[in-house]
This record gives sequence, structure tokens and C-alpha cells, in this order.
Amino acid sequence: MMLLIAFAVMVAATIAVHMGLPQSVCGVISKVCRCNKCLSFWATFAVLLLAGCNIAIAAMLSLLMGYTSNWLGLLLVWLNDKYRWLWERLNRNK
Repeated sequence: MMLLIAFAVMVAATIAVHMGLPQSVCGVISKVCRCNKCLSFWATFAVLLLAGCNIAIAAMLSLLMGYTSNWLGLLLVWLNDKYRWLWERLNRNK
């Protein structure tokens, strides 16, 4: 049985490569990885579904986390500015 499953997966992967599917998927994934909201949404959605969460609840929580990631990004930028200011102040006094 495992040999049959392995053979089916090999055939599906070979046909997918022949049709150019992996290149298309990589193009879409690269676009998603450039956006913190998109990546946060899809990562949260996937993890919640794998954890057994209801699909509707997973979608709502993922949307919330996607937009919350903007606030986390702003906090990180603010903390970076404070760190840079402190670093410059410490190096000026040397």
C-alpha cells in the first residue's frame, strides 16, 4: 500500500513540474511573503486549521491577526528608533 502511495505522489509531482505548477506557486508565495498582513493571515489560518479550529473561527482570528500585525510592525519601528537614538547617544559620549 505504501509503495502505491509513494508511486502516486511521484506521478503527481512529475506532472506538476511538467505543467509548471511549482513555478507558479513560488510566484504567489513570494508575493505573500512580502506582505506582513498576508503572511500573518495565512500562517495563522494554517496553524489554527492544523490545530483543529473551526474554519469560520480560524478565518476571523486570522483576519484579526493580519491587521494586528500592522500595529506590531509600528511598535517594532518605534522600538528600533528608540534603540538607534540610545546607541547614538552612548557613542557620542565616548
